[in-house]
Amino acid sequence: MTRPHATRGPTYTALAVMTVISLLPLAWVLASSLRTEADIAAHPIGITWPPRLSNYAHAWTQARFSAYFLNSVVVGTATVLLVLLCGLPAAYALAVVRVRYSRPIFLAFLLGLMIPIWSIVIPLFYELRNLGLLNTRTGAVLIEAAIGLPFAIFMLRAAARDLPRDVIEAAIIDGASHPRMLATIVLPLCMPTIKALIVFEFMWSWNDLVIPLFFLQSDNVRTLPIGLSFFEGRFGADPAIVAAGTSMAALPVLIVYLLLNRQFIEGITAGATK
Repeated sequence: MTRPHATRGPTYTALAVMTVISLLPLAWVLASSLRTEADIAAHPIGITWPPRLSNYAHAWTQARFSAYFLNSVVVGTATVLLVLLCGLPAAYALAVVRVRYSRPIFLAFLLGLMIPIWSIVIPLFYELRNLGLLNTRTGAVLIEAAIGLPFAIFMLRAAARDLPRDVIEAAIIDGASHPRMLATIVLPLCMPTIKALIVFEFMWSWNDLVIPLFFLQSDNVRTLPIGLSFFEGRFGADPAIVAAGTSMAALPVLIVYLLLNRQFIEGITAGATK
């Protein structure tokens, strides 16, 4: 009979090796952000002591990095809130209420997962221009939320379908209204999936390059991915400054994931087992 530890050993070893390989580039960028340009040129791989924290201050104050950072926070947070505000009632209607033609409606939402953003950039550009939302953070939020909504409905519907039917039926017998059921039953029980969606949507919005590239052309509304490309072009000769800016750009997504790590795993595995 095969011992459990004997079968787990190679698996853990492979996971450890893949973890080290994945973290090495991040560790190199972080270490480079604390060094000088001369140190990196002399020894590309290494650690300098004392660390040069002034690289972060220089990156923050140059090339409007702080403004790009703030724009990304505003757009990412508003996108997440709008997706949840629209996705949760839609999933409730499709999975719990089961409105008429709920399955065709759900399939229509899933079509949004199959449409590449590049194929609708031009009509979206003219539509935002006609609405007066071009070069505004509001326009970017609306587009990113519309793109993220199909995936949110897909996940939230699956979570809502797994809710205990006896709890739903008991609330209906007690005369609970749909808004009350949504707020007091569905929302708390679907919280792991909601927190997983927060990580997904914030990460996608924060790292998105296509929408800011086409729809945020003014310098005062550009988000971090576009700003970072200008930043790298301006300070490309100083890898330490570029590494500091890259490290700060990755920090918010890392913080969101660390705060919601356990709920994120529970959310993406919800419904996998019975």
